[in-house]
Amino acid sequence: MGIPELDKMLGGGVLEGDSLLIAGPSGTGKSALATQFIAEGLRQGEPGIIAVFEERPNGYTERAADFGLNLKTPQEQGKLEILYLRPLDLSVDETMQELLEAIARVGAKRLAIDSLVGFEMALAPGFRADFRESLYRMIGALTGAGITILSTVEVEDTFTAMPFSHYAISFLTDDLIRLRYVEIDGQLRKVIVVVKMRGGNHSKDIREYVITNKGVVVIHPRQTEFARLTTGLPEHLGREAEAAPEPKATQ
Repeated sequence: MGIPELDKMLGGGVLEGDSLLIAGPSGTGKSALATQFIAEGLRQGEPGIIAVFEERPNGYTERAADFGLNLKTPQEQGKLEILYLRPLDLSVDETMQELLEAIARVGAKRLAIDSLVGFEMALAPGFRADFRESLYRMIGALTGAGITILSTVEVEDTFTAMPFSHYAISFLTDDLIRLRYVEIDGQLRKVIVVVKMRGGNHSKDIREYVITNKGVVVIHPRQTEFARLTTGLPEHLGREAEAAPEPKATQ
């Protein structure tokens, strides 16, 4: 992934040919993770494709530059394509054909789909009913060809539960990372957790992270003084113990 602490949480990284889903609410850095995933592939000599539906390629490239990631040069060198598919009004099969042609042009090994919600909305209305099944077939075909896929999906934080997606996760992903907001000491902070990984022993820790001018940075060490982080309203264990009344002496 190109994020050292996150790669440790993943047991070394995402397996080649896996489908990874990044789920989280708006502003949690899903697109930043997707960009870092592609940029790390480019550093390792793996060409990539970014399929965007909610932002034009120039804007995506400029935002990556804010994180110190140069996407312009690999595009000029033919090692990266950023596909803006929103206005095409395609079926899933037509979208897959567009992706396959781009993958062949650059010899891509990594694909980022940002995001699945934008993808669904970009389809012609008649193709949205069977979106989940069509997407499952598309991802299966691409990963079967050895492409490692990272997809993002926006979910709403309710601060009472931790939903992963309104899609059936088992159909879409080998690996799942969940981002969410939590309230700690009167601040809205961000935490990350690896929910599942196919064929790997991943970390079970819930870690805080920040978005900097270098992208997503996972903070070390993990938060050990809090419980119930997945609710978004965690409890500070030390303060709970301090607040507890002392037991009365018995006669």
